[in-house]
Amino acid sequence: MLHLIQVARSLGPNYKPPSRNLIGTKYLDAIYENSYKEQMTALLSEAKIYGVTVFGDGATIKSVPLVNILAAGVNNPFALLDMVDCTEHCARGGKKDARYIADIVKPLITKMEAELDVHNRRCPGIVDLVFFDGASNVQNAGKILQTFNPRITVGHGAEHVVSLFFSDVYHKIPEFQKMSEFGKKVRNIFGSVRHIPKAIFETHSRQHNRNIYLGFIKPSECRMAGEHIGLLRLLRLKNALRSTIMSKEWMDLRIFNSDCAILMNPDFWKLLFVMCRALYAPMRVLCLSDQKTPAMDKLYYYVLQTDRMLPKYLEDAEKLSKHFLTNDNVFIMDRPSTAGLSSLTNDDDDGEDNNDDYDNILEAEDVVGSSEEEVDSDDGNDG
Repeated sequence: MLHLIQVARSLGPNYKPPSRNLIGTKYLDAIYENSYKEQMTALLSEAKIYGVTVFGDGATIKSVPLVNILAAGVNNPFALLDMVDCTEHCARGGKKDARYIADIVKPLITKMEAELDVHNRRCPGIVDLVFFDGASNVQNAGKILQTFNPRITVGHGAEHVVSLFFSDVYHKIPEFQKMSEFGKKVRNIFGSVRHIPKAIFETHSRQHNRNIYLGFIKPSECRMAGEHIGLLRLLRLKNALRSTIMSKEWMDLRIFNSDCAILMNPDFWKLLFVMCRALYAPMRVLCLSDQKTPAMDKLYYYVLQTDRMLPKYLEDAEKLSKHFLTNDNVFIMDRPSTAGLSSLTNDDDDGEDNNDDYDNILEAEDVVGSSEEEVDSDDGNDG
């Protein structure tokens, strides 16, 4: 922005900025061409020696079906080759099957091999590796590419393998599933649209994070390991949550006492820490896919660390879960977050429901904020 202002100062009074149509056509195309040439120059540098990897995945953005094709080389680990809009193909009744995906990738490989490298030479046969996720259509597309070029080896992308691993952990292991569901409940209480609890928590969150509000992360199906990332953020907010619960403002509300008792229980945080620690190495594998530097050596290291650490910490997690996840604690964790609201107008301190006093529940919901249904539909304040 500073450079833009400096250039603008040197322009004369007769300068006329380009129209949006000109920016969106001529200049945008020029920027694309320059960017593509720079990417290909870096990608093809030393490609004759080390080869090139092609990888891709399907994506849906604003209901538009897309296929992203990228390439990686020793000097450019993230070169975007094309983003193909499959709308017309789907409108004709076509599917994103193996043959269709292979027909998308083959021209890109041919075009890449026809490019001139820094030595002004073409690079035929440089693509020797193709990575897709585990879906049958893309894996079969890789096999078609193998037939097209016998040098190609088809692999299963590590990030997708780890993503499926985390999905299995949080959907098939009851203890992890229980902790994840309670983490979502804590977010609904302290970090969503319940006005007073969120305002109190935000104050204490700023006090524990250098005056920066650090909120919860809402798990998303389209985010790899979203459930685990949500629990990692919950663990980081431990001191802010305990400080909120112990504050006079919160105690005066007299709400969610049973849920707060869980959060004040040291065994809950011990179990949460051990669960997060057990999955530290596979989480590091997933993080490697987001960086733009070669990391195959680190990938191998963290895979070995996963084999070493998982048995150790899962055994500790099993012992702690048997001690903490008692019937009483599980009952409290499974209750909807609206269950603790009635204590706002009751004299009891246990936070249990009072089914005989429906007016108290309504009054509590009016003071605290929205209902459970509204909280679940909230997409904001994800931290």
